[in-house]
Amino acid sequence: MPYRRLPTTDRARLRALKAAIKKTEQRSGNKLAISNSSIEELQLVKTKFSNTLTQYELDVKIQSERNRNYKSAMESARMYVSHFIQVLFLSSERGEMNGGLKFYGLEEFNGKVPPLNSEQEILSWGEKIVNGEQKRIQNGGSAIYNPSIALVKIKVEAFKDASIFQKNLRRNTSRSFDKMRAVRKTTNEFISRLWNEIENNISVEDAKIKRQMAEEYGIIYVFRRNEKKHLDSKILQRDLLFEFN
Repeated sequence: MPYRRLPTTDRARLRALKAAIKKTEQRSGNKLAISNSSIEELQLVKTKFSNTLTQYELDVKIQSERNRNYKSAMESARMYVSHFIQVLFLSSERGEMNGGLKFYGLEEFNGKVPPLNSEQEILSWGEKIVNGEQKRIQNGGSAIYNPSIALVKIKVEAFKDASIFQKNLRRNTSRSFDKMRAVRKTTNEFISRLWNEIENNISVEDAKIKRQMAEEYGIIYVFRRNEKKHLDSKILQRDLLFEFN
């Protein structure tokens, strides 16, 4: 016998709910296999599920779209911080810094740019070189250009703002995901109860006809592999008999 399979995706859940609602709207004097109280609950469940899904998909879309801006700001900040540090090392190598590397915390790196792979590393070193350049200038040092520290600061601040904004978007998406996970559970439970009610209220002896009637309410039945092969062979035999007759 084929078995009943509950929806496993959000779209499938929505289709199941809509199919049941459509069936209740098509009543033409015939008794429905769904009680009035279940019809009311069906409408509420469908509305809540649809609204929650829409909000979740919107939050995911916004986060994904803004993530491009975040990555662009991150790459720009990394490049300017890296280039400024490289200029610092070249100036130091030419003897133009007068011990200025101590203002930036770069003495231990021996002319190598420190790791700038993560968000935290970029923001941390960006802050260090901006503060370090200001202190060095206050101590009589000459400003470095190409890139200037003012431009580096702009790029770092822009990345910091993008990072904060992206974190807020991630929190929004996380909250929507939690709500979606909860509503999936309650919706699955409702669909299971609803389908039980439908099957119990269809008082037809013939199993095939009962399944067909239940499918009109959105219930999904799946044939097992051996049952499907048996069914296919029956259809084939029927077609062959038809051809010879």
